[in-house]
Formats: sequence, C-alpha cells, structure tokens
Amino acid sequence: MAESYYDILGVSENASQDDIKKAFRNLAMKYHPDRNPNDAEAEKRFKEISEAHETLGDEKKRQEYDTMRKYGAFTGTGQPGGGPGGPGGGFDFSQMFGQGGGPQGGFQFFRSGGMEGAEGFEDIINELFGGGLGGAGAGFAGTRRRRPRGPVKGPDVTAELSVTFLEAAKGATRQITLSHSGKKYNVKIPAGIDDGGKIRLAGQGAPSPHGGPNGDLILTVRVMPDQNFRRDGNDVYTTATIDFKEAILGTKIDVKTLAKTVKLTVPPGTQPGTKMRLKGQGLAVGGRQGDQYVEIEVTIPTHISDRQRKMLEEWEE
Repeated sequence: MAESYYDILGVSENASQDDIKKAFRNLAMKYHPDRNPNDAEAEKRFKEISEAHETLGDEKKRQEYDTMRKYGAFTGTGQPGGGPGGPGGGFDFSQMFGQGGGPQGGFQFFRSGGMEGAEGFEDIINELFGGGLGGAGAGFAGTRRRRPRGPVKGPDVTAELSVTFLEAAKGATRQITLSHSGKKYNVKIPAGIDDGGKIRLAGQGAPSPHGGPNGDLILTVRVMPDQNFRRDGNDVYTTATIDFKEAILGTKIDVKTLAKTVKLTVPPGTQPGTKMRLKGQGLAVGGRQGDQYVEIEVTIPTHISDRQRKMLEEWEE
C-alpha cells in the first residue's frame, strides 16, 4: 500500500498543525537538494515531503484529503483512486491535471490550474459521461456557463520555492527552471517574506489553448529552518552560550545579527534563560522595525579540579 501523507511526514492522523509543521521542517532540512547534491533519492523524498506538507499544512486541504481517504478516493500519496468500479476502474483524474517535475535549484513544479479553466473541465466531464441534459453529465451541463468571446487566458501554475532563512529575511534573487517550459527565470524574493508567502509571476504560467495570454506562475515560499535564527513576526531570536564563570563575573560576547556581528555585554550574575534585546536588529516589514532577542544558555562543567572544588565548598554568600 502506498504511503499516505501522514506516513511521509511521520506523524499520526491526529497530529496538530504545529506537529505537522515541525515534522516538515526537520525532514526538509534533512532531504533538501542543496544539502544532498546529485542524490536522486533525497530529491525524490524532498518532493514527497513538500507535496505532503502542501496538503496537510493547510487545514482546509487537509480536511478535504481526510474526507477523500475516508471514502476511498485516494490510494496513498494523494493519487486519486479508480472510478465507480473501485481502484483500477473508471479513469484517473491525475491524467487530466498534470503533475510532475522534481526540485530544480530549490524549485518544484506541482500542477496546473486545469486544462481549459473551469469550462474546459466541464467539456471533458460532458464528453466522458454523455453530456447534454441527460446522463451523468447533466449536473455539469445544467450549470455550464457560456464561453466568453475572445482569447482565453491560459491556466495558472502553482509551485513551491525553498529559500534559506537569510534569503527570506534580507531578500534575494533566485534562478529557477520552469518545469512546464524549460525556461530559466530570475525570481526576486522580497525582504521579510514569511513561510507560506506567495509570489505571483505574471505570464509565466501555462499557455492558452485559444491563443490568449499565458497564465501566471504562483510560487509558495517555503523558508528553510536555520541553525542560528528563528522568527516570530518581525522579531528574531538567537541563542548564545557562556560558561559558568562568565555567567557569574559577566563577559562580552560576539552575536550574529541579520546584518552584522555585534558585541553584547552580559552583566554579572546572568541567569540561564535570560533574554537580552538588541533593539532594531530584527526585520523591518509593514512599517515596523523588529528587535533581536538573545537567549543566554549557561554550561555547567562536568569535571572540576580539587582546587576548584575546595573554592566552591568554601564559598559563602
């Protein structure tokens, strides 16, 4: 039996949205093509992980997916099952709506918005089920709209673009290869874009079947987890580690911000878990400048000398 999206992400069907997001981030870091160059298996796995998160990470899509699985309309990783005759019967909707293309430089193509828009879909249904006002296609024929005159715009194409934390925070330009055309395109990533943000590239979607303009390419940005930074709104959080002596006596440490490295003064007697603010070192989005918060971790030595032990034993507050 094919893996379900839950199996791919390694979570239960009752997992919370936070658990799903956490599982995706961990797996994405492990299998991302940038970390596994020329590894076809990792590239394939990354595609599966991204596809699973695209559905389960959205509550509405997840609910639809669960409903379809309940009634046997999915036979594993999002692939539609058979028609009325069960698996293997009827026709495969995945043949109507193209899916495919693996990650190329962090870019992954999923599917187009249809063959000829909503009306194209109705035409196909009517052809398959008899059309007209009778038979299985009656429900579609009865609500069918008149095709507008003039050129019809081509379908939109959706895809995901994986970027690093710093690319999302500071802005960047990434070159992608459009799977449906093979064309290379430079995508400008706006500074401060968050995970799940959308970038619309006008005219870079699928061509029109009627000689009209191309559809658009709609990119969903996936921000890779970072070892140094995490984001909460416009604020940025990092962790700095000092030793037991530095926590007692105070010290100065180097801290990386989004733009540079700064000196941070840690006062004497700093407790583990203390958060220190670097004003104005966060993200500037929506007219508000965020801050950076540095959480202090204190390491306790596992071995001390006899002299150090004696000093601690004689230490009186």
